[in-house]
Amino acid sequence: MHPDEQPPAPDTEEDGKEEKFHIWRLLGVIFLVCVTLAVAAALVDWVIIGPLEGRAY
Repeated sequence: MHPDEQPPAPDTEEDGKEEKFHIWRLLGVIFLVCVTLAVAAALVDWVIIGPLEGRAY
């Protein structure tokens, strides 16, 4: 089938909302993942690695 013969793509709009890429949402998710990993690393350092190296709480 040639491109000229293809039917037009159906609209993805629902209730007037258009699906589009949200850069701020992506950046927010990346930021939350980084913060979660930093908190997890700090907890592991404080709870597990600290006592092994002889650091006081």
